[in-house]
This record gives sequence, structure tokens and C-alpha cells, in this order.
Amino acid sequence: MLKLGMVDLCTSHPGSWIKIIKEMDDVEVAAVYDDGGVRPAGYAKQFAEEEGVGLVPDSLEAMVDMVDGALIHSANWDIHIEHAMPFIEAGKPVFLDKPMVGNLGQLNELLVLDAKYDGLIMGGSSVRWAAEVQEMAAQKEEMGEIGCAWVQGRGDFFNYGIHTVECFQGFFGAGVISVEHVGDKGGMDVFRADYADGTPVFYVLGSPASPWFVSISAANGVYAKQLGSNIYPGLIDQIVKAFTSGEAPLSLEDNLECIKVALAAKISRRTGQISYLQDLGNDESFDGFAFTEEYAKMRQ
Repeated sequence: MLKLGMVDLCTSHPGSWIKIIKEMDDVEVAAVYDDGGVRPAGYAKQFAEEEGVGLVPDSLEAMVDMVDGALIHSANWDIHIEHAMPFIEAGKPVFLDKPMVGNLGQLNELLVLDAKYDGLIMGGSSVRWAAEVQEMAAQKEEMGEIGCAWVQGRGDFFNYGIHTVECFQGFFGAGVISVEHVGDKGGMDVFRADYADGTPVFYVLGSPASPWFVSISAANGVYAKQLGSNIYPGLIDQIVKAFTSGEAPLSLEDNLECIKVALAAKISRRTGQISYLQDLGNDESFDGFAFTEEYAKMRQ
């Protein structure tokens, strides 16, 4: 039995994910912990009672011996590493919910930790592993040469926008070299991400339409899919497989490229210039503390 620990119950993800996990064989959520960053005091015990979770430790350190791996769900991405460290140091696998981190310094810190410790580190968006995205990825060879792609998604620029970036990376993988802001209207921002092989991906953040949409123009036709609402099972399946086998579905460096893409997009939107991923510095970031403060007000 794979025993999972859920850390920080800030968002809707823990409540949605645990229902899926309960339907899986040989896996359970054995313990939950919440630091009170978004939810009121005592929420972890309430959640545990409602969902039938047996253990509610008083600290992350106490949770380490209770579980085989941890899911870090903090809305504040700036504390993801801090809350993952007890598990990383113990050599246990961790999953960092999207966005994994919000700056290049922490991104590089994760890569160092991944090399230093035995435990697996992975994370990111459920959209990357959505059935529709993976179905399209399986068709890539039959598509022939790909000319360009169009991807759109809703929500804010980073916390939700990262889903859209991971959507096209679920199809193309890593390899983006630059991002350019090419226009905005009606609250939407349009970007072009260029891959090393010359493939341009046009993507929209802040779309008023609810679902994600992907269109690939290729030599053998136009391939398009609109994602459904049931996007969590694919990612949870990948987490369980990785925690069980000790093998992540993709390298941590490739997993984290979406953060670099988002940072480059932020710079390009501000400067009006093409932003190259190789030129990113530690001075650019997304503020997880500020986001969580506003998020907590919204939830309350």
C-alpha cells in the first residue's frame, strides 16, 4: 500500500484528488497537514474527519515516518521547497503542485536538491497529463512535419496560466528557447514560444472561454482538441507510478522549463522584446506570498 501525505490544504486540489485516490488500488492518503496559510485553524482535522484520513500530525517532520511520499499543495509556491525539505532529506518522493516555484533561484535549488538526495522530485500541472493532450502527443508521428500550434487557456497570468504553458509542453516537451508577447485585447495576452527546431507555438493567457483548447497545424492536416473537465486522473496516475517505481515521467529540468517560459513571458510583456530563456536572471520572479494573501481573502 502506497501511503501518501497531503501537505497544505489551501486549494480545491486536495479535496478533488483524494476522491480519485480512494478509487485506486493499493494507494491511500494516510496523513494530512496544513499550516493555516489559507484555511482556518483546525481545518486539517476537519478535512481528515470528512475524508476518512487517519493521521493529522502536528508538524511536517512528524509526518515523514507516516507516509511513503508527499503531495505539497501550498497555494504559496515560495514555500514549496521549505515544506518539501523534510521529505526530500529523508529520501522520500515529493510532488510540488503547480506552479512548482516562482523564480530562477528556487528552480536551480530544486535541481541541486534532486542531484543531492535519493528521493524523487516532480510536480506541475494536471493539464500536461490530460487525456486529450496525451492522445494528441501519441498522434505526433502521423501528423507529419508540424508547422505551428495554437493553445489557449483561462485564468490569471501565472497561477492558472502555467496550466496553458504545460498544456503545450505536454505535447511538444521541453526545448523552448524564447518567448515574445505579440498582442493583447479584452484581458487576453497572446505569446509566441519558439522551440529550438523552429516550431512556433502561439498561446493565449486569460481566455474568457472555460476549457483549454489545442490546435496543431501539420503536413497531414489540422489536429484539434478541447480538453474536458476531468483533468486530474492522468496526473495522479503519473504520481502514483513515479512514487512506486522511483522513476519520474520526465526529467526535473524538463519538468521545470514551464517556469522559465512563464518568467520569459512576463519579461517580454513588460519590455515588448523577445525574451530568451538562457538570459533569465534571479531578479525576475512571481511573488507567492502576495498571491496567497489575495487568494486567502478570496476563499474566505
